[in-house]
Amino acid sequence: MITVNDIEKALFGWAPLSLATKGDKVGLQTGERSKSVRRVLVSLDVTQAVIREAVFTARADLIVSHHGILRDETRPTDDTDAGLVLLTLCQTGVASIAMHTNLDAAKGGVNDVLAERIGLVDVRVFNQEYDIGHIGRLPAPMSVQDFAAQCKAAVKTGVVRYYDAGKTVQTVALCSGGGGFLLEDAIKAGCDTFVTGDVKHSQFLTAQNQGVNLLCCGHFATENVVVPVVAAFLQKRFPDLEVLLSGETSEPFQCL
Repeated sequence: MITVNDIEKALFGWAPLSLATKGDKVGLQTGERSKSVRRVLVSLDVTQAVIREAVFTARADLIVSHHGILRDETRPTDDTDAGLVLLTLCQTGVASIAMHTNLDAAKGGVNDVLAERIGLVDVRVFNQEYDIGHIGRLPAPMSVQDFAAQCKAAVKTGVVRYYDAGKTVQTVALCSGGGGFLLEDAIKAGCDTFVTGDVKHSQFLTAQNQGVNLLCCGHFATENVVVPVVAAFLQKRFPDLEVLLSGETSEPFQCL
């Protein structure tokens, strides 16, 4: 019998709890550790649509996600959206496990997968405080516009916002998801181009002032690349499990 606890233990073996940033509540979000698991649904997020999918379509016993639900103030009530998600999970009996910033930093985790997808080689960590900022190089230099198109196709996003500093793309730093805060650290690490999921207006201005290329490829898109990797890990680790990819997790908006 495979239990929820067995699966959490295996995931922490890949992405240790010690890699999670302070305050990030990773691991078991809801459910009983001793619960038997036959089917797992893997998703980037846990939404009401994903829960319905788990219950009625996948008939899953467990959801494994990247983004967690738990916050210090979150309670399983309908007072907040996160609380309602927790309440729904509790009512359905579907357990949930989240591997968030620990999976961002893990070897073979989100940022390693993203670096490979967008074509980088010789990848290393440039930010030792978080272990999530990575830097590498392209095998051959290319224009910003061509690189933006390559990234768009690689992560399957609807739009890439970018600032072209007039530099050829060669040394690329990245951080999946909300990694804009690492821009200045990436510049100090020697990149000519920085790729992330979320970029503020002020960060585009920093790129302009500092003369570096900056690509904003979407939070969902830069992290969803890890979902099939998580599914493959679980399937290999637990051959008797039925591991399914969510069809209900997607960009929560459309682009014109």
